[in-house]
Amino acid sequence: MALKVGLVGCGRWGMNHLKTLVELKKTGQIASIHACDIKPSKAGDVELIADSFHTDWQEMVRQFQPDIIAIVTPADTHCMLALSILNHCHTLFIEKPIGLSEDEATAIIAKTQEVGGRLLVGHILRFHEAIRQAMELISAGAIGELQRIEFNRLTTRPPPDYPNIFEAMAIHGIDTACYCFGELEPSRLTVENVTLDNNSNPTNASISIEFPGMKEALVDVGWGGKQENRQINYFGSKGKISVETGQTAKVIISSEEEVKEVVINQAPPPLLREWQFLYDIHSSDTGESIYPQPGSIIRSVKWVESANMQIQTTSTELNERIE
Repeated sequence: MALKVGLVGCGRWGMNHLKTLVELKKTGQIASIHACDIKPSKAGDVELIADSFHTDWQEMVRQFQPDIIAIVTPADTHCMLALSILNHCHTLFIEKPIGLSEDEATAIIAKTQEVGGRLLVGHILRFHEAIRQAMELISAGAIGELQRIEFNRLTTRPPPDYPNIFEAMAIHGIDTACYCFGELEPSRLTVENVTLDNNSNPTNASISIEFPGMKEALVDVGWGGKQENRQINYFGSKGKISVETGQTAKVIISSEEEVKEVVINQAPPPLLREWQFLYDIHSSDTGESIYPQPGSIIRSVKWVESANMQIQTTSTELNERIE
């Protein structure tokens, strides 16, 4: 069944969603794509590939009644938009973070369940082929017991307006660590180093996360780096696996016996996999209706909220010293 899809938010990442939807449209799974952004200036680029462009999501819904709507807007708008859109469309793709607090995340999940809807939150690395292969190797005992994860996401791009590195990038590291440790709940998160812009917005950060069983993760994220770094290192009791999630995805296994590199060339892009997953759960009356599981979604928001609170406390203490 070919579906009508709506997209709210046509910024940098929203346009990646739009291009992915165009690829799915070629397969016959999507009948039409309808995009919305509050900036009329987006119309030119969007109308080249979408079936319609709107500056009001309500107008888009009235005219076309999409089967699925993606929310790819700033995080502080997610909750308000999701709760309103669920009154009209019961299948949503919400980019991470789902909201800015546990309360917002809980409200969206509850409304989705209330209307019998479907929800995918964009924790994209769960759909990355290199990470999937690394987890298969770890499960097979290739590096023994998984003890430590180092997550790096540094980009050469400058910070956006009103940046928040925890909501934009660190949430990927937090979710990836919990996911790869078997959906383990952290026992402590500490923001060890942080860079703030002139408005006290965090642009770069190093975070340590402690887990039960003497497991740990380090998350190093930021904008304005000298070079791109998208490496995840998994340290086990018998070796190490390094994963590159950039344009050339690869897995490097280092053990006492050998060092082996696997370059991944043929796998579908993770964003395409996310959309295919949502298409499948929308079209099925059985199986998962919310992914990741509600507890995992709320967990990521909870620890991002904790990181933000640590920075706010630090900033307040510094201001008090200056005064």
